Amino acid sequence: MTALRHGLRGRIEGPLGDLVGPIVPHGLLHVADQLVIAHSHHFALFLEQTIFDALGGESRGVRRQAAFEAAHALLGPLYEDRHGASPQEKLELAGELFAAMGQGRLRFEVSAEGGAVQAESLFHGTSFLAKYGGRIQNRLTVDAFASGYCAAAASLAFPSDWGRLDADEVTCVARGDAACTFLLTRRSERPRFGEALTRKQIESARVRWETEGGPLSRAQRVEGAMLEELGALRSDERGLISAYGVNLALLPVGYIDQKTFDTVHLIERRSPELVPVFEALVREAAQTGAFHLLGGMLSSSSFEAACGPVGRDQHERLEQLLGLARTLGWGALSAPEFQPGRALVLRAPITHESAYYAMKHGSTARGRLLFQQGTALAIMQLLHRVDFGTVRPIDAETYGGLFKMGTRFRVQETKSPLRGDGACEVRVEAVEDRW
Repeated sequence: MTALRHGLRGRIEGPLGDLVGPIVPHGLLHVADQLVIAHSHHFALFLEQTIFDALGGESRGVRRQAAFEAAHALLGPLYEDRHGASPQEKLELAGELFAAMGQGRLRFEVSAEGGAVQAESLFHGTSFLAKYGGRIQNRLTVDAFASGYCAAAASLAFPSDWGRLDADEVTCVARGDAACTFLLTRRSERPRFGEALTRKQIESARVRWETEGGPLSRAQRVEGAMLEELGALRSDERGLISAYGVNLALLPVGYIDQKTFDTVHLIERRSPELVPVFEALVREAAQTGAFHLLGGMLSSSSFEAACGPVGRDQHERLEQLLGLARTLGWGALSAPEFQPGRALVLRAPITHESAYYAMKHGSTARGRLLFQQGTALAIMQLLHRVDFGTVRPIDAETYGGLFKMGTRFRVQETKSPLRGDGACEVRVEAVEDRW
């Protein structure tokens, strides 16, 4: 059992099961009192690029602020629990937690005036290099989360009435540098914070649940078995978690949802005609991420050892995929309707998107369940267009090959708590002329 479970005495190391916990029965995950999701580098990189494409250089500030707030909310209570610890000990704690979450390694060389952070194998930068290196010319730094995390960790370790410590990534492997380096300087402005979504808020939420039994209970059995499998994973000496054919990391919900919805709101105010384009790209980020991660998990030897072989028919595979999505903290998903080849309804009482948006922005009549929409599209692709009987059903070329002729499915948001409904619900239907 890790230091996180023992009042932060000692070091944070060991398997994910000692770091992350499920919020039952909501199908969500937490580290300390903050919500996280487990996801792949495919999702993380696509979403980062989407926000950059939408805002250009302004996206840097949006992403770094979201990262700073998310990291501050995560680290602040952990530092407070470490009574009597020196600033250096707190920074070591921050580095250990960062690596345990699969985000890479940080080495702080920082004082109250500033300093530097040397980074190794950062989740975003290393994954970008592995996925696109040599094929895409990149001149930008890509480690916004690490930048905000370093700033929050140092600002909390060296608090000052003068202002916060800000981190600027000056070298990045994703643009061809030998390593990633952050310079920290003291800024006179006071830090800005919004409300953070906590585990307590989720556990106290009033939601309506599906009756248990049938397909739902089978999905719950997969969830339980794979939570143990996920919990056995741990970061390697690089601070990365390589599993199921992807780099896997714990991503704070505050970071993912704040940068996404802040960008949506900026586009709505400035260029509302571009909102559908941005929403489509956010959906695709979720779709490509879910396709690779769920597909990789379903076809893995560890899944077969924990849950048995991949289901022979689509209904059984659907139940397995729902259980995997719940394991990853994507919500207590169920499928009240499934017509093979035609339609799928994906429902959850609450998701990280609906909970975050309700807490931060309140109700809205506009569709905001973009992550759930993309997940539903990925599940339909995995059910109908991937042969899990082959030796390698998911490889580097599988996803791209499916979309040469365009998508075969469309999705719409049919229910949302943000507009007064009792559930988060999306419906995927086949595009008849492309089937």
